[in-house]
Amino acid sequence: MASMTDKRRQVAALAAERDRQTAGSRILKRTLAVLLLLLLVAMPTLWAFGFFSAPKAVAEVRQLVDQQVAAYDRVARGEIPFASAPSFGPMMEKMRDMPQEYRDQVGQQMGRLWQARERAELASYFKLPPAQRQAELDRRIKADEERRKAWQAEREKRNQERAAAGERAAAGQGGQANQQAQQTAGTGNGGGGRGPGGGGPRTGGSEDARNDRSKRRLDQSSPESRAQQAEYRRAMDARRKELGLSTGGRRGG
Repeated sequence: MASMTDKRRQVAALAAERDRQTAGSRILKRTLAVLLLLLLVAMPTLWAFGFFSAPKAVAEVRQLVDQQVAAYDRVARGEIPFASAPSFGPMMEKMRDMPQEYRDQVGQQMGRLWQARERAELASYFKLPPAQRQAELDRRIKADEERRKAWQAEREKRNQERAAAGERAAAGQGGQANQQAQQTAGTGNGGGGRGPGGGGPRTGGSEDARNDRSKRRLDQSSPESRAQQAEYRRAMDARRKELGLSTGGRRGG
């Protein structure tokens, strides 16, 4: 049987343990409070440097898309003609200079833009009287071909610029190698130059990704919209054939 002294010691030990736990809990609470206070103090600075917001480049793209979507909505409501719809040119220029890590975010914005354009393209076409639709198809086909030729010329220009840059880089590396060889002549340690370092062209989103986005938009559309889209593509392809042009592969802008 435990003596009174032993019981007092046990009670004292329990009280000490409880005090230690209470003190630990107070320290933990104070630490969490200090960390929360530091976070609140640092949050404005982190926000200013973009830790809680989209990068500036992405924000600019989103703002531009918002403006162009609003214009396409006006076309769909019949307030302005489809010919007044904005061009994709500024958007494509921004996408070309976009860092790779932001491409997915920009791709989502481009999906919004393509969807708005498709709505405007269909709505503005079917608002026309049937007698005026062929003339509108001709106008759109002509605009498509002009853009296609402009894009082709721009692509060829970029390819030529890349090829010229690659040749300059190769020539510079070759000259450096020759200089090193001359410096080491007589030592038996002639150096060889490395191959050309011209990089390949940058690529944007893959064709599979674009097709997947188109499929998702089609799946989310109504039966009426799908019927109008099928009729519009049929009429467009038929007219392009009559004009001796290839069908499919159109690019908006």
